[in-house]
Amino acid sequence: MPSPSRILGLLALLAALASAAAGAGEARFSPLFTREATDLQAEARAARAEGRKLAVAFTLPDCPGCREMERTVFQDPGVTARFSRHYRSVKVDLARSEPILDLAGRRGSAGDFARQLGAFATPSFAFFDGRGEFLYRHTGTLAAADFSRLGQYVVKAEYEQYPFAGARAAQAANAPRLQADAPAAGLPRRPEFRLADTAGKVRRLADFRGRAVALAVGYSQCPDVCPTTLAELKAAVEALPAAQRRQVQVLFITLDPERDHAALLKEYVAAFAPQGGRPFLGLWGGDSATADLIRELQLVAERQPSESMGYTLDHTAGVFLFDKAGVLRGLSPYGQPVGALAADLGLLAAEPKHSDKTIQVATDQHLTQGNPRHVH
Repeated sequence: MPSPSRILGLLALLAALASAAAGAGEARFSPLFTREATDLQAEARAARAEGRKLAVAFTLPDCPGCREMERTVFQDPGVTARFSRHYRSVKVDLARSEPILDLAGRRGSAGDFARQLGAFATPSFAFFDGRGEFLYRHTGTLAAADFSRLGQYVVKAEYEQYPFAGARAAQAANAPRLQADAPAAGLPRRPEFRLADTAGKVRRLADFRGRAVALAVGYSQCPDVCPTTLAELKAAVEALPAAQRRQVQVLFITLDPERDHAALLKEYVAAFAPQGGRPFLGLWGGDSATADLIRELQLVAERQPSESMGYTLDHTAGVFLFDKAGVLRGLSPYGQPVGALAADLGLLAAEPKHSDKTIQVATDQHLTQGNPRHVH
């Protein structure tokens, strides 16, 4: 029988092993890209000592896509476990004023380093081996499954064979290409908002899952673009087969909460109700909620003085198109023919409510695309 001292020693060893395992588990499952790097040479050396590669995320404080990935991807235990096996992850804030040391030992701004890698938008991800040699860069918001796929894509050096395209097969099979513009790389694919409808009920985008959603922003006193956009949406819905019309929900969010009270907004959108379709729904938020929406969707909303109206708004025009899973799939620009808008709504209405695997992700060819803008 082991002596008491030996038993105590074994217990201490087991406790130490349990503590180490717990610590390793915490490191393994800790959120990704939480630590900001100032010396990338040191980070590459540390990654090499750990037998891993270095992954750098370029972010901005006001980047909606960055916030979406922080919330839905970087804290996902499965994603962090798989990604952390191969990568040491750090972030570089492009808004920082202090210089950083890049992988070549040069001291300069974070923005200059990002531009050297072609990271002209956020979120962007750059991958390096343990010697600090550049491997691959991707720009754009990704869902959890596609981000995991990106990590494996770099590990296997598949970039030497073909460009990364996320869920390529699923897109080809289940997500026909819309005629609308692709979303800008930094836009969230599942934007979040909490706004009141004209009956006072709080609404989120998730409330409309199972329907295609066409979202427009503006204000009731807009002299031209807003009524034109809503009239075109009415015509586009009415151009659909009768069975599809009820599969589309049009949302109109006011950017002028000071003047667009519930009764006025209700009357305004009711004038555009499509025959055989769902009534258009007007949404309103206070100043804070409206400001949050503007940041989330990277909208333009600038007041301009007006002698007759007090002020007008220069604001984002066009229509945000969401599929039945609540994923942003396209931006129909202002002035796009009604037939093209109707075709896109028909495609989205005909799709089944699908999983994250069929999300249409942004690719590098869309980096320079911005949101449509409206000057009244």
